[in-house]
Amino acid sequence: MKRKYIIAVEAMDGYILQVDFVSGSRLLLDMKPYLDKIRFRSLSNPQVWKSAVTNGIFVRFGDVELSHDEILSMVEQEYQDTTY
Repeated sequence: MKRKYIIAVEAMDGYILQVDFVSGSRLLLDMKPYLDKIRFRSLSNPQVWKSAVTNGIFVRFGDVELSHDEILSMVEQEYQDTTY
């Protein structure tokens, strides 16, 4: 049995990724800082960006894949970078 963590994703304007979790929590991840990285460069194409889907564990944009753990780590890193 595969555990599901994500119930929905939406690629919003401004490269903000909205992730809704089964717990009822909603996360907004600013992906703009990652667009210059080779791995995420294709996300700057609006058609690829808007293709975000989830299987409950991963978020996929064409060939780009993020696990729920990676998304949480990215948000945690973003938070740590902005706190003093």
